[in-house]
This record gives sequence, C-alpha cells and structure tokens, in this order.
Amino acid sequence: MMKKFFCVTLVLVVCHGLAHAISIGIPKALIDVAVAKKFPKEKATVTLDKPTTAFSKSRQKIELCGTWASKLPKANGEFCVDTQPVWNKDKGDIEISKVNVLKLTTADGKEMSSAVSTTLNATLLTLLDGTSVYHVPDMIGKRLDRIEIQDSSFQLVF
Repeated sequence: MMKKFFCVTLVLVVCHGLAHAISIGIPKALIDVAVAKKFPKEKATVTLDKPTTAFSKSRQKIELCGTWASKLPKANGEFCVDTQPVWNKDKGDIEISKVNVLKLTTADGKEMSSAVSTTLNATLLTLLDGTSVYHVPDMIGKRLDRIEIQDSSFQLVF
C-alpha cells in the first residue's frame, strides 16, 4: 500500500514538473564573449569597436556601448545604444533588435558636425540591428517561447 502511494506521488510530481516551461540560463560573460567576436564592425568610413554590455531586468533591455571612429571626416568617440534581444528561429540565434541610440559623443567633448552625426546614427542602426549575440546549440532545437533578461544572464524559456 505504501509503495503504491509512493509511486503515484512520484508520478504526480514528475508530471507537474514537466508541465512547467523549461529554461536555460546563459551567463552574461558568455554573451560578452560572443558580442566581442562580432567587433570591430565597419561600414563605409565608420568603425565600431570595444563593445561592453549591461543588462536591465526591469526594462528587459541590453545596453551596448563602445567606441566609434570615422575616417572621413576624421573623428572618434563613444556610443551607447539600447537594444532588445529577439529570437531568429531560422538561424537559431538571439539577435540585437530595436536599436535606440542613447549616447553619441566625441573623444574631445566637442559638438559633432551634422555630417558625422547623421552618418553615425545611420551606421549604428544598420550595423548593430540583427547582430547575433548568442547561437543556441542545435541539440536544444529551434523552439523558444521567450527571452527573459536577468541582471547578469539571459533566461531562454522553451
């Protein structure tokens, strides 16, 4: 009788556990390594480099900062953008999307010329949008319900 009760209880516990979503945590350090491999990024005369990330659990956003350099006209400085990770099912990648420029400064603190500012804004958006920040291993599959940003990791919920 006790053995039967134990077996039924065990089956109920296992079934209850399977009813919940499965999730995998991807540490920020792993994301940082993947992002660093994608840089420097270059388009026309603008180069983006030295990326750093900060995760915001409350806003479900990633802040990506780094340096920029323009060859024509010659200038350089720092940038920060707000991004939201999205799931690219076809590639099995988590990618940067919805890029929003937060900060764009010159190294010497001077005001940027309108030509540099316009070029940088367009370059940041096109160079960063769609950048893969993590490839989900093929053995996990291509089905992902959502991405939850924690303060120091991504939580992939299947």
